Amino acid sequence: MHRELQLKIKVQGRHPWFYRKMIKRPGKPIPAGSAVRVSDRDGKFVGCGFYNGRTEKALRILDHRDVADPDALLLQRLNRAIDYRDKELRLPRQTNAYRLLHGEGDLFPGLVLDRLGTSIVAQVRSLCMQQRMEPIGEQLLQRFPGSKLLLTVDETARKLEGMAKAPPLDGQRELIREHGISYEIFPGMGHKTGFFADQRDHRLLVATVAKNRRVLDLCCNSGGFAMNAAKAGAKSVLAIDLDERAIDQVRANFKRNRLKGEALHGDAFEYLRACASGKFDLFILDPPRWAAHKSEVEQAGRRYRDLNELAFSAAKPGSLILTCSCSGPLSEDRFLSILRQAAARAGRDLRIRYLGGAAADHPVALECPETRYLKVLLLEVV
Repeated sequence: MHRELQLKIKVQGRHPWFYRKMIKRPGKPIPAGSAVRVSDRDGKFVGCGFYNGRTEKALRILDHRDVADPDALLLQRLNRAIDYRDKELRLPRQTNAYRLLHGEGDLFPGLVLDRLGTSIVAQVRSLCMQQRMEPIGEQLLQRFPGSKLLLTVDETARKLEGMAKAPPLDGQRELIREHGISYEIFPGMGHKTGFFADQRDHRLLVATVAKNRRVLDLCCNSGGFAMNAAKAGAKSVLAIDLDERAIDQVRANFKRNRLKGEALHGDAFEYLRACASGKFDLFILDPPRWAAHKSEVEQAGRRYRDLNELAFSAAKPGSLILTCSCSGPLSEDRFLSILRQAAARAGRDLRIRYLGGAAADHPVALECPETRYLKVLLLEVV
């Protein structure tokens, strides 16, 4: 049975998130994660969603219609999301590593699912989804019999939402394939779900420009950009990451694919500060998420500026820089402004060869710009 919830504000748009300060205190306590029927300040029906009064992002709208059975609707949307990847994008014919469900981009509040080989990794970002993982898991096993289901909980979201910790992972390995390259990964471990499926198109982009270039892949993770550059005929490839386990993976992946490249444990900032100008002519900057919330944007912005300034300073005319930000609260306009600052401080003129976002299995909800979290630019020093 739906509980009633009223907002303090008049609603005009269709953004799916409402913060606690926008919501009237319920007359009777509503258990965290409960389905609610929502009206605005004027009594106008807004939609149905899930309420968690413990956290700032207290209301997540599921649908703007009056939904009798939210749990059944979630399973319908899960099937629709799987069919989109299979029948329209035809991803299983190209790779066995892709996103099955992209949160609000698939009208699913606070849940990400990645298919990585025979594993399906869930990254839970909301209490309402953690409470509903059992039927979701059953549905996944119907669609992908024999799959291993792994549950992870975003640590920041866990504290904010009041979620339980996920059970420990056993560190199982998977072999995945993409663009003719195979990778050994550890699903659910490391950054995100264990593999950056969102950069699939950009790994191929790097392959189109890497031939005869000296490539520096910073924050390399499992070495996706480095592998594609080496396969495409780069003159040399150096991959660097602060995570020693990632470096072990990269070395193993180079060997597995019979590709030439070097992998070093190190800090991206420190390496660039010591890097001789002109040593590389293709730089890849794909740092981890430095801003998970709006309160972290200022500090993250300085880190993005400093990292890019160092790379720009080490680049000669004709060099290319693929630079990325996966921080959702940092808008594309803000990221572009940061890059302009970095270029000015480095005394470099650059032009944009490419500007894009995540691959098509990461759909963007028009009314929820936060779902377009990844910003990627290919820049040329002129």
